[in-house]
Amino acid sequence: MLFERTVRPYLFRIGGGDAEAAHEWTLRRLAALSRRPALLSVLRRRYAVTAPRSVFGIEFPNPVGLAAGMDKDGVALPAWPALGFGFVEVGTVTRYPQPGNPRPRLFRLPASEAIINRMGFNNAGAAALAERLDALGRLPVPLGISLGKSRAVDLAHAVDDYAASYELLRRHGDYVAVNVSSPNTPGLRRLQDRGLLDALLEALVGEKPVLVKIAPDLTDQAIGEVLQVCTDRGAAGVIATNTTLAREGLAGPDTALAGQAGGLS
Repeated sequence: MLFERTVRPYLFRIGGGDAEAAHEWTLRRLAALSRRPALLSVLRRRYAVTAPRSVFGIEFPNPVGLAAGMDKDGVALPAWPALGFGFVEVGTVTRYPQPGNPRPRLFRLPASEAIINRMGFNNAGAAALAERLDALGRLPVPLGISLGKSRAVDLAHAVDDYAASYELLRRHGDYVAVNVSSPNTPGLRRLQDRGLLDALLEALVGEKPVLVKIAPDLTDQAIGEVLQVCTDRGAAGVIATNTTLAREGLAGPDTALAGQAGGLS
């Protein structure tokens, strides 16, 4: 009730109503909190949740985690476990730093309890994330690393692009998520095709559990092909699902934003 009546209205006013400005404002404060061990200790006692799960060989203290996209560059990593999350996924990160798509690129649909985004993998790059994780050390919960294709790299060289990010970051993550389903990088979803996905998983599956993040817009036949490749190549599982290109189910005034490009959550 406090959040809905007080906190959320305040967040919605930040930056003149710009959703990304509120996101950045929140992340800066969580990054500052991450440098306050005493406050983190208080939060851990308040929000500790114990409901252990063992999945693909990894022990999770509870099954509710932070998905990729919130803290792409890992600037507030110590804060998330203190707030009760049972795992954290950073990224999506690309081999090369990139600014993402032009702003505005994040849109609230309050009546539908939804978001449209076309961020475009804005991040500081795999090397910068590796350096930050080197300095931070291990988290008290499992860490996943979501990898994506650099926008400047064409599909013919996508495997090498992902593999370069993997080599920089594999020692830090408990598992790796292969994002081949964002609608906001041109051509990326073609990596869900059988041949391209097979080559990608051949290069990445091995040392760490590898999960494949798929789109909800795939046909049943395409999902079957993806699952067959994942099985054949020994992927640990799938993340279902990424954002959708569909716009069904939007409520009231939110339909005015249906024409915005990007993925709907």
